[in-house]
Formats: sequence, structure tokens, C-alpha cells
Amino acid sequence: MSLIKSKNQKQKGISVLYVVFIASILLAISLGISAILIQQIKMMREIGYSVVAFYAADSGIERVLMDWQNPDLTPHYYSCFLPICSLANGATYEVFVAGGGDGDCPIDFNYCIKSIGEYQKTKRAIEISY
Repeated sequence: MSLIKSKNQKQKGISVLYVVFIASILLAISLGISAILIQQIKMMREIGYSVVAFYAADSGIERVLMDWQNPDLTPHYYSCFLPICSLANGATYEVFVAGGGDGDCPIDFNYCIKSIGEYQKTKRAIEISY
């Protein structure tokens, strides 16, 4: 009788071991999937930030092009008289204008305009020459 009892106890121990093993595998799989999903969510959020930063840079270019025949070459003139201009949504832009032959601007062009937009530490830049 004692032989049968100890054999049942051994089988119960193995069943518990199997349950713990399967539960740990399922836990590892679920933690791995959740880590991947969290990274994907962060990346999707940053893509949205990139679009806002790009349009902030575009706003800087448009501001300069409103006076396209004779833009002021004073540094930061197009940045709201500050190094950086803020927009209503919290994005910022900074614009640099160079005359033809100045700095990196080829002599073939009248002006080169570079605008850097930033939103939530994401930066995008646009550069045009005309």
C-alpha cells in the first residue's frame, strides 16, 4: 500500500512541474510580445512627431517666401526676432537665409533658405534655393 501512495505522489509532483514549466513558457512569450508592442507604439508616436516637425520647417520656409524678392539676410530675422520661433501646437522652427555665393549656397542662386523644424525632440529640415 505504501508503494502505491508514493507512486501517486511522484506523479503529482511531475504534474506540478509540467504546469510550472508551461506557465513559465507562456509568461516568457507574453512578455516578449508586450516588449515588441511597446517599442512599436513608441515608434508610431515618433513618426507623428516627425510629420509635425516637417510641417514646422515648412512654415519657416513659407514665412521667408512671403518676401521672396528681397529676404532679409539678418540672422534669425525670420525666427520671430529670436533664435527659435514657436508655433501654436508647441512645434518650433529656425530659419537661415544665405545669399548666392555665401557659405554653402552656390553662386548660381540668388538665395538659399534652410529651415529646421522641431517637435518633441524630433527635428526635420528643409532647404531650398532660388
